[in-house]
Amino acid sequence: MKKSIYLFLLSFLAVSCYEEVVIPVGDDEPVGVMNAQLNTMDKVHVIELSVSQKNDVQALPGADVRVFVNGMLATVADEIIPLNEDITYYDGYSSHRGPRVTEYTFEWDFRPGDVVRIEARKGEMVLSSTVTAPAAVPISSVDTSTVKMTYMGETSTYLQMKTVFNDDPSVSFYRVYGRKVEDLTCLDESGEPAPGLTSVNESVLWLETGFDPIISEGAGKTGGTDLGGLLKSENSYHCFADIPFSGEECTIRPLTDFYPLSEYYYSYNYSPTESGVEWEEFKSMSQKVRRRAAIQLRSLDFAQYHYIKALENLETFGTDMNFLVEPTTLPSNVEGGLGFVGLETVTEYVFYDETRVYSGDDIIYYGGGGFYGGYYEE
Repeated sequence: MKKSIYLFLLSFLAVSCYEEVVIPVGDDEPVGVMNAQLNTMDKVHVIELSVSQKNDVQALPGADVRVFVNGMLATVADEIIPLNEDITYYDGYSSHRGPRVTEYTFEWDFRPGDVVRIEARKGEMVLSSTVTAPAAVPISSVDTSTVKMTYMGETSTYLQMKTVFNDDPSVSFYRVYGRKVEDLTCLDESGEPAPGLTSVNESVLWLETGFDPIISEGAGKTGGTDLGGLLKSENSYHCFADIPFSGEECTIRPLTDFYPLSEYYYSYNYSPTESGVEWEEFKSMSQKVRRRAAIQLRSLDFAQYHYIKALENLETFGTDMNFLVEPTTLPSNVEGGLGFVGLETVTEYVFYDETRVYSGDDIIYYGGGGFYGGYYEE
């Protein structure tokens, strides 16, 4: 019976014919792209617009960008004009003249429950996206402690932040984020702030969440040689679903390398050309330093969660080892084009806030490098 089937197939192939189809490959129609990541904490927001064409992405200047909140026109975004449009950019793949996106900025104080619609128009191109700010989920408490964790045979010391919150029934997805701020004020002989010698440095508080089973969603780091981690996303955006604790109290334990102020202060914040103060006079000044650190719990909707997870996979597997994983497709919620607009609701808990005044031998200067507003954390 099998022989007869094979003979039938061979005879079918012998008499089969095929038609050659030529598919013309021409220039694709330009597609507008709009991207924005908004939240309820920032007052200033940025929208990025561009035009995607075959093998090229170009900026989209001169667009009319409007922001509607709860059905009412809230504000019109202003275009940010590049300082030098002739500069050559390199994006990791090729060099090109001029920026590939045009940024538009606006100020607004978003609140939980706001329905936000962004519309961008230029000629016949109309891009729009509508998102809703999720409910705010407050952090109940944060307790810190020093812990040692071992990964891939190496042991490191971290500051652990035991963070407790109650899940909101209307929120299914979350993201943790860290923030640190340091204020520096140089004081004259009378203890008053010296003119021109103050700075504020705000930056992201680095987080390690791979050891937490909830944030890593069961795919975290282990104490041994985790060769399986080669095929895992790093969860660099620290987002997670509420499946293990839906409707209940949740405790997460992210780690950080943050250090509080110590007996000594390490400073490289001096430049005579910028401050107008000579080095000897600067060294005689005391420095008042205020350091703060906070952890944020951000509420997400499913679309934002899906987008972040897809972005993590793209960044982790997009170029290296792509033969081992399926291609990643970034979701889009933009009508009339491509891109993604996200809106996160933020609650923040400041777990560290200390001010100290350093003088004399308590200050260790580095290099005479410049009053940049940057700091060395021991």
